[in-house]
Amino acid sequence: MLVERCTRPGALHALPAAERNAMVVVAAYAPSSQGDAALKAAIRDVAMTDRDLLVASFPYTDPLDGSRSADAEEVNEAINRISSDMSHDERAYLETLEVRVREAGAESLRDIGDFLLRVAHEEKASLIVIGLRHSAPVGRLMLGQTVKRLLLESPCPVLVTKD
Repeated sequence: MLVERCTRPGALHALPAAERNAMVVVAAYAPSSQGDAALKAAIRDVAMTDRDLLVASFPYTDPLDGSRSADAEEVNEAINRISSDMSHDERAYLETLEVRVREAGAESLRDIGDFLLRVAHEEKASLIVIGLRHSAPVGRLMLGQTVKRLLLESPCPVLVTKD
């Protein structure tokens, strides 16, 4: 089951909700350097384009709690942590930004690509941002199956950033 939460109060938007809905950036997030890189790139994009940000939090394996998604509070902590590297203007923009979080249930653990594609379709996303692990030169030629599938099946552009 998907849960949707708001992590920050938002500013009033000039566009009607129906039009803004087509201006959503989906950031794929799990607590990792790749998740932080995707979140940072997505925040920078929405700061420049005035689009809405939705964080798609997918399951990861926590040594103590097992498989779970980062909740709204954990996403908010990550935003605060990575914003320390941002410019003053970007941090000021963050104070007005409404960030929504959708958590994937355990059923999405088997296919994170399905979850991200479903969120992108449902939200009519204008961009998906994902983080990619830094790899050896040979590994750069071979993208993971999930990344490859997102690039080929996504209804919108996909921004891939490295950690």
